[in-house]
Amino acid sequence: MLTKYLVALFLATSPVWCQPQVIATGLPGAHKIILTPGGNFLVSEPSTTPNAGRVSFVTRSGARRSLLEGLPSGIEVTLAGASGPSAMAIRGRTLYLAFGAGDAERRGTPPTSIHNPQGASSPIFASILEFRFNLDPDSIAGTFRLTLPHQQTLADGGEVELADGNGGTARISLLARFPVSEPAPNILYRFSNPWGLALTEDGRSLYVTDASVNSLSKVDTATGRWRRLARFPPVSNSTPVGPPVIDAVPTSLRLYGDQVLVSFLTGFPFVPGNARILAVNPDAGASEPFIFGLNSATDVLWRSLPDGGSQFFVLEFSTNQGATPPPPGRLLRFDAAGTRVVAAPLITPVSMVYDEATQELFILELRGQILRLRLD
Repeated sequence: MLTKYLVALFLATSPVWCQPQVIATGLPGAHKIILTPGGNFLVSEPSTTPNAGRVSFVTRSGARRSLLEGLPSGIEVTLAGASGPSAMAIRGRTLYLAFGAGDAERRGTPPTSIHNPQGASSPIFASILEFRFNLDPDSIAGTFRLTLPHQQTLADGGEVELADGNGGTARISLLARFPVSEPAPNILYRFSNPWGLALTEDGRSLYVTDASVNSLSKVDTATGRWRRLARFPPVSNSTPVGPPVIDAVPTSLRLYGDQVLVSFLTGFPFVPGNARILAVNPDAGASEPFIFGLNSATDVLWRSLPDGGSQFFVLEFSTNQGATPPPPGRLLRFDAAGTRVVAAPLITPVSMVYDEATQELFILELRGQILRLRLD
């Protein structure tokens, strides 16, 4: 039986364990962070400039260099940010990288969304690419650069092999491709936005959340075949502002035993307390509340404790994203002892990763910083 947690309006008071340490800067607009096999970091960074997305390799001391450049990317629908390389998963020398809809979406007559009349800048938006390196990612010294012709080759079902100029090679293929859009009542189209990835321990399956289509899918890594496991319904809007129902907006996901934990931001007007973590049974597609009463949740992870119990951490982008201006976010902890605020204030936290070997948690902020927090 999964333990469920309710975030009360009065969180248990406790001092922050310690102020997170900034270990890297200069990653503006970064979306996701993962650990490499050697304990360093990969950070995905979309760009508003067409096909200028990248994945950065960042050392534990904060030194950055580009591992991948020339990735599909473009200015997103609100014209205020970028859409491109996002969620990642890694196993050995194989990296899986998801891409959003880039600049394929534009606003039509409110409240509609339409395809960009000027066309999309990449043929492989809304997809997952597979990168197979000849070296461990921590040993790669150069940069692999994708071009638009390379992207077209991938879109046509071919493979691309790149060299980094320092002995490293990468074989790239398009693992899975999702519909860039699907028809939707009232808004005309709902555009794909793969936002979270989780790879099973045996490497055979990838779970994918889509923050726009509001779904959870499963991809076979051997064949690329995928299927939707669940579509998450909207939640009721208890305020007089905005529509009567609010999009679920699933963000990140983690595997927890035979369940998939999915975090939810929820959409406009970003009502405090509407965000949550659901535990999804991937076989049945059914879900149940796990942690609820949250505010704009962007990520969730867990770790085992020496006593056999589990401890859960949730990132909140803001404690009230609908306010003007929105207050900062925070990191929450949930365990048998209750609910605690671990770190605050956090400015635009979007992704985190836990290093079990060192008992350190690393938080990526959208403004371009990586923070380190010791959990021992």
